[in-house]
Amino acid sequence: MNSALMNRGLSHASRPDERDPVIVVEELTRHYRVRLDGEGFVEKVSRFFKPRYRYVKALDGVSFTIRAGESVGYIGLNGAGKSTTIKILCGVLVPTSGKVSVLGVEPFRHRTRNARRIGLMMGQRTQLLWDLPVRESFDLLGRIYDLSRETYRANRDRLVEALDIGDLMDTPARMLSLGQKTRCDLALTFLHDPAVVFLDEPTIGLDILAREKIRDFLKAEKKRGVTIFLASHDLDDLEIVTDRVILIHRGRILFDGSQEELRRVTGDSLGTLEDTVKRFYREAELG
Repeated sequence: MNSALMNRGLSHASRPDERDPVIVVEELTRHYRVRLDGEGFVEKVSRFFKPRYRYVKALDGVSFTIRAGESVGYIGLNGAGKSTTIKILCGVLVPTSGKVSVLGVEPFRHRTRNARRIGLMMGQRTQLLWDLPVRESFDLLGRIYDLSRETYRANRDRLVEALDIGDLMDTPARMLSLGQKTRCDLALTFLHDPAVVFLDEPTIGLDILAREKIRDFLKAEKKRGVTIFLASHDLDDLEIVTDRVILIHRGRILFDGSQEELRRVTGDSLGTLEDTVKRFYREAELG
């Protein structure tokens, strides 16, 4: 593993070199044990004393490498393993086997160190303090990430302007609309200037104008050199924001390459990314 990354401390201003592999995943597996309850009363009682289980392979030998500054779309049907992958990369879950490295460390072994250098936003889960003004959530996260006063104010002001949330800073989170909360949460995700950001369905349930604002913001962050790993069922998000796509199905990688390469594989050179992915699934008899 890259020793420069292993020894690099938390830096809010620096970015990894474009040649550096910031995410390395090798033969990653994650298996879940699901308890079987039984159907009738007698069987349920029997299973209580003598439980039986079935095993689910959420991830089955997943491998990929992502270099600094790349924007990658992670595509899959429900239950394909997208969220499980992100949770392992963020250190929330421990893999069953395989190797995973984010910015030179194993996420589940160094959760605090990993969390300080990445950003994570998952669907409609919020970092906002429900009954307090949005500004208080920013102040709290600034202290949690131990940002200097100058860095905190510079990052906050840049994000407030970029996501147009200045009028919302003194509003309690519970009074915000879904689109407003999402923009505020996205700003909080980028507050500590993370080198790598994981986004799981960041535009779910949003109207077209809110989605456009978020897409424009992510494109700007991409130009700043942030590595973006974006999982979404809204393939318009991925088509606009990402250059590379990874298709996962039942825990296994089916395709890893550029959008143009995927179109060549399916022979759909003029179609949208959504049309191309649908054709890929139909030809592979997965849909």
